[in-house]
Amino acid sequence: MLFGIGYQDESRTLRTLFVVPENSPMEEWIETYSEQFEGQLEFVGITHDADEADSRLRNQDVDLVIVVPKDPSEGINNNEQAVITLYHYEIDPYEQAYVRILGRIYTDKINEQVLMFVAEQGKVEAESLQEQTEVALSSVTMMREALEEGDTAAAESSQQELHNSVAFLRLATASSLAFLGAIEQTSESPLDGESQLVLTHLNRLQEKIDALRELDADTADFSAEIALTQEIEIELDEAATLLTDFQRVDSHILVSPFRSEVVSITNVTLQPIHFFVPAVISLLLQHMAVTIAALSLVRERRSGAMELFRASPVSAFETLTGKYISHFFLAGLLATVLTLLIIYVLKVPMLGDWGEYILILAALLFTSLGIGFNFSLSARTDSQAVQSSMVLLLASIFFAGFFLALHRFWWPVHIVSWSLPATYSTSLLQNAMLRGQGVSLILLLALTGIGILLFLWHGFGLNARWPQDKQGRMLRL
Repeated sequence: MLFGIGYQDESRTLRTLFVVPENSPMEEWIETYSEQFEGQLEFVGITHDADEADSRLRNQDVDLVIVVPKDPSEGINNNEQAVITLYHYEIDPYEQAYVRILGRIYTDKINEQVLMFVAEQGKVEAESLQEQTEVALSSVTMMREALEEGDTAAAESSQQELHNSVAFLRLATASSLAFLGAIEQTSESPLDGESQLVLTHLNRLQEKIDALRELDADTADFSAEIALTQEIEIELDEAATLLTDFQRVDSHILVSPFRSEVVSITNVTLQPIHFFVPAVISLLLQHMAVTIAALSLVRERRSGAMELFRASPVSAFETLTGKYISHFFLAGLLATVLTLLIIYVLKVPMLGDWGEYILILAALLFTSLGIGFNFSLSARTDSQAVQSSMVLLLASIFFAGFFLALHRFWWPVHIVSWSLPATYSTSLLQNAMLRGQGVSLILLLALTGIGILLFLWHGFGLNARWPQDKQGRMLRL
């Protein structure tokens, strides 16, 4: 219970010192964006001296030292990634993994900021492209109106302006929207291929402009040219709309079009400590039942109480049954107290049926008592009985799914795992308490079956030793 109250589900905040070469462009960025990592990193400061940072890390004045490259663009221009190095002094493998994950998150954030900067630049250039598109649209409108009025000279002038504007648009768009096109191909951007659509419209525009024949002043009918200019107007209008959409989308959405949400289908929000509660219940009750049962017969043999049992008109199985019942009720009382503390003090949810919960604990206690009574057959002293119980407890901690899930073990080790009562009860209690699922009959019957076999084994063993105990007692007298 104290462990559950004292556990804090909070990520560790690392005191972080940055090592930045002098005159590095990264220094300003670090000072600006370090606040985004509040909660994971505590910004201690920036230094230009790597030896000073190493000394402070070894003296544990800081928890993490991040060294950034002097000129990231130099490595990028050489087709190499710029390396950001994280130095730590951790020996705990979990803390080491936390630092590695933090490093990936930090570099991903930097990469995102770089992409957002490039996207913003592309949007600024797209704004100038839109202005040029409006110029081209104005030129084609003037050309159409001149053709409708039969003014060939004005139409030719507007045609030349249109040709120059569209040629400039094609050249500028190809470079300005290249970044956007790469994003769309790799991440299915929400723009849905609009960069390619803009280029497609401009290519069609060029084809239609080229289709406009040289205007002849003696021609009386310009209906074909007028229709073509109307189509060009439509193409330019659509291209302008696409460029407007490009500017409308936020740069953060461009570089990070997806995000994840994790939703559990359970009815309550489970804390990490809740996951370990079923295993703790199983380990505590198993160890308690095994210990009290293992000590029971050892003390009775040493005190001579077994002679009284043999003198009474009861068999070995009847004596064993009485012990099972008395110890079962004692263990059940302790299990009730433990359950009340877990549910009402630690506030661990109970999503399943209480009847099934009681049935699982009953099977666990019955089987654990069987193990304890069998330990008492071979143990000659209290210390031997306690040591046997401790060995079983250690095996259960490592192999019953307390620290590691069973699927992480090599399959032959599963034989050891499934020979422990705590393995069955942990799985059953997790499903009952945390998932609200019904009891697995296979696991429950297997656990109970082990308990029955242990009861029979101990009963026959006690019955076989019954006359031996009597003979040994008579010799000592």
